Amino acid sequence: MRKTAMGTLAWSERVAPRDRGQTSTLEKGQLALNMIWTAALESGDWLRSQLGLMTPEAVDIDTLSPPDTQLVRDSVALAAAVQPEALTEHCWRTYYYGVLLGQQRGLTFDRSLMFSAAMLHDVGLARDRRVAPGECCFAVSGGQRARGHLIACGHASDIADKVAEAITLHLNGYVSARRHGAVAHLVNRGAMCDVFGVARRRIATSTRETLAARHPVDGLVEALEIHTTRHLKGTRADLLVRLG
Repeated sequence: MRKTAMGTLAWSERVAPRDRGQTSTLEKGQLALNMIWTAALESGDWLRSQLGLMTPEAVDIDTLSPPDTQLVRDSVALAAAVQPEALTEHCWRTYYYGVLLGQQRGLTFDRSLMFSAAMLHDVGLARDRRVAPGECCFAVSGGQRARGHLIACGHASDIADKVAEAITLHLNGYVSARRHGAVAHLVNRGAMCDVFGVARRRIATSTRETLAARHPVDGLVEALEIHTTRHLKGTRADLLVRLG
């Protein structure tokens, strides 16, 4: 059941229509429920904040830097070669927010894997993409591209698969750490935090300001092509845009 759950690598490789990332009626309902759950978590954060029960401490983001591994270097190389700068800055913020939220929950995860997936989670929107979002879900095409790049760089297929699956899952609205692992969960949470402000109350304002100064937010909406790209009907990106 888990292997073919919406957004997994196996799901993205199934026979049409899901080879292009389109969802079934049941999966559309699941996406809506995921967004409702995310909103409920936000409401809980707001309430705890109002009651003075949430006082996040400032964190030195230099202590959260990705490790100097070949996986990290190869991921940065692809991002630098094909992604607009604003998109890459978003990916850096996604990584840091994900790591911060993971540490708060006490999750154990491979930071190299987390960085690779965060840095490449929007590579389906790269300048030189061969598949347009109107032809295939960009998380699906991006996951496939990231997987191919990492294997071509000599990384083991199981490593490439984990990175690719975190990428294909990230548009699910909410990704369960229990079902899909900490890396996929934190890439989703980091991206949602950066784009929509989800879980921002769990991170000290000073830390968020430092991160924004180091990795500027300017141009994010344009880089994500939220208002300029028509996504394939029935994909998660299409549905999320319709939900606003």
